[in-house]
Amino acid sequence: MLISEFQQAGLTGIFIARGKYKNDRGLPFEPLRNSGRVMKESDLYVSLEAYFLKKGYNVQGEVCDCDLVAVKRDEIIIVELKKSFNVKLLYQAVRRLPITEKVYVAVFKPVARQKMSYWQMLKSLCRRLSIGLFVIDGNEVKLLVEPGAFNAKSSAAKKRKLLQEMQGRKASINLGGVTGKKLQTAYLESAVHIAVLLKKHKALSPADLKRLGTSKKTHSILYHNHYNWFQKNERGIYGLKPGVSRTIKREQPGIWEYYSKLISQES
Repeated sequence: MLISEFQQAGLTGIFIARGKYKNDRGLPFEPLRNSGRVMKESDLYVSLEAYFLKKGYNVQGEVCDCDLVAVKRDEIIIVELKKSFNVKLLYQAVRRLPITEKVYVAVFKPVARQKMSYWQMLKSLCRRLSIGLFVIDGNEVKLLVEPGAFNAKSSAAKKRKLLQEMQGRKASINLGGVTGKKLQTAYLESAVHIAVLLKKHKALSPADLKRLGTSKKTHSILYHNHYNWFQKNERGIYGLKPGVSRTIKREQPGIWEYYSKLISQES
């Protein structure tokens, strides 16, 4: 449990992860332990992903530069993650406010005991900026501050872009807060879907692929060939380059397996 200074600060909301938990993609969730190891921003993501999944949200990491995005019906929640509270974290959170009023920051509980004035200062600062605040301590997710109303102009274009990216991901798995690692995006997932179908059918047109369920961007993905996977067999007909399917299976095993199973079920 968190020590009494948290209780005195008027914290609301608690989620305690116990044992093993599987998220909506079937991945095991291991709750954080006070093991003494160096904690990473991705550990924050794991705890908060389970927290929001438990509440019925669709959760994705690293969506349009947002560390964590949770969506349920028309509600969008964005959480920016940092190991400790700092100005850069606040700046990142404030930049997300044109997308949704429900923007939070999340940090680990400091190892050293903090005075009450410290927590009051953080809460006051977040309220003034209209952002919420989570604190993670071991197995617990504590909600200190709910975000307030945001009065500045919102951005419909940024909101639409974020939702399109969320909706385009079905098998992609990113941990929020991870740097220096290639992200699995909706664009990549669409390209893998196309590759799986071309592996099965040998050669297809963009129209044939879309009829089989690929994205609206199918023609653009084939034409620009960003990953250098595809080749034009004849006018309007595309196939996979030799050996490419083995490369994709090795580099994107989760996405390849997802669409392989999906296609075999539909056959």
